[in-house]
Amino acid sequence: MASKLTDEVPDTSQEMPPAAERQRTVLFPRRRTTPRIARNFVVTTLTEWGETSRLDDMRLCASELVTNAVLHGTPAGRLVLVRVGSFADRLLIEVHDAGDDAPAQRAAGESDVGGRGLLIVSTMADRWGVKERKGPGKCVWAAFDRTREGDTT
Repeated sequence: MASKLTDEVPDTSQEMPPAAERQRTVLFPRRRTTPRIARNFVVTTLTEWGETSRLDDMRLCASELVTNAVLHGTPAGRLVLVRVGSFADRLLIEVHDAGDDAPAQRAAGESDVGGRGLLIVSTMADRWGVKERKGPGKCVWAAFDRTREGDTT
């Protein structure tokens, strides 16, 4: 029987890189409305922290990562964990789900309706990846370097 994310936020203190200045974590149900609600959580958090220089990039990446978790990663009845972190050198979005399959960037056909989410993430974020969790599933993350603050390219 597969493990299940619970309403309890796991102790991930050893998973987080050292020197976290701030972080905020919320659990969301697996629903069609979750990407919008999670995107709003990310925007609200970053705005409260005054971290708006990469806000549009992070909003879009959060939406894509959470959409992937809801559509492909999170089994029915399970939760999606979204974490926003502010570090000295970068901002970070993590999306945790209970699914076993790691996402893979693919080349969507010209007429495909979907399949471009990770391409968008790889374009907007400075780095992204997948890491194992201590519990069930995986964490897909996107990092945004502070050295690109105010970058208009």
